[in-house]
Amino acid sequence: MKQKSIIWQISDGKRGHENQSRGLIDAIVRIQPAEVVTLEIETCHASWPQALLGKFPPADSLSKPDLIIGTGSRTHSTILAAGRASGASTIVIMAPPRGLAWCFSLCIIPEHDSRTGSNIVTTKGAMNLIQANEAKKSGCGLILVGGPSQHHEWDSAKLLGQIDALLAASPGTEWTATTSRRTPAETSASLIKKNCERFKLVPCEDTDADWLPAQLSSAACAWVTEDSVSMIYEALSSGAKVGLLPVPRKKQTSRVLKGVDQLKSEKAILPFDPNDCDLANFSARPKLNEAERVAKIVAERLLSV
Repeated sequence: MKQKSIIWQISDGKRGHENQSRGLIDAIVRIQPAEVVTLEIETCHASWPQALLGKFPPADSLSKPDLIIGTGSRTHSTILAAGRASGASTIVIMAPPRGLAWCFSLCIIPEHDSRTGSNIVTTKGAMNLIQANEAKKSGCGLILVGGPSQHHEWDSAKLLGQIDALLAASPGTEWTATTSRRTPAETSASLIKKNCERFKLVPCEDTDADWLPAQLSSAACAWVTEDSVSMIYEALSSGAKVGLLPVPRKKQTSRVLKGVDQLKSEKAILPFDPNDCDLANFSARPKLNEAERVAKIVAERLLSV
C-alpha cells in the first residue's frame, strides 16, 4: 500500500452530490492517508470531445492523482477527461448512462437501480458524511420534513396530525424538527406555531452543512418524511432508530420507492402507526455504514500496490 494517495474530487457544487463524494473520500482517508484536491466543474469542466481525446489542461499544474471521484451527471465528462489525461483510476457515484458505465474504473450505484457488472458496486441508498455515534441522548429526537417531490404529493394537515401523535406517544422526548428547500411555506408556518418546550422547529434556512450531522450524532431516534430519501439513509447511518412518516405517492412504485419499501420489509425503519409510534420500543437492525464498506472495496481494488 502506498504511504499517501492523491485524490481529485470533481465537484458540481450540489450539496447532496458533495455529501456522497465526501462521504466516500473521508472514509478512504480513514483507511489510507491521502491528499484531496477539489476541482469545481465551473472552472475545470471538460467537454465530451476532451474526454474522448484525454485532454484535461488543469492536469498540467497538479500532482498526478491515484483516484478521481465525482457524483452527478455533470461531472461525467470531466472525470473521464481527467482520468485519461492522468492515467488515474476513475470512480463515478450514482448511475451513469448504461452505455458509459464501462468507461469508469468503478461505478458506485444504489442497489435499487438494478445494475450489475464487474466494475459496479451497489449500495443501500446513498453514501453520506454521517458517522455513527454510540453516545446517544435517550430523550433527544429529530423530525426531518421534506416536501413535494418527483415521486410524492404533499398533505400538510396529515403531517401535522402525525407530529401531534409522535408528541403524545413520547412524553419523555424533546423533539427538534427541520425543513427542506422543498417544504411548502404553509407547512413551515404551521410547524413554527407548534414550538413549545418539547418541540422546536429550526427551518433549513437557519442551518448550515454541519447542523444535521451534529443533530443526528446525538439523536436517539428520528422520524423522516418518506420523500426525503437521502435523509432516511443519513439517519440510519447515524445509529439512530428511524421511523417513516408516510407522504402521498404520485405512483405506487418506482426504483426509489422500492428502496424505501425494502427498508420497511427488512424492518430497518418503523412505518408510522398512530397507535404505536414510540421508537423507544422499536428493535432496529444494526446501523448502515456504506461509505466505509465501499471505501474498503476501493482501497483493495484500486489502491493496493
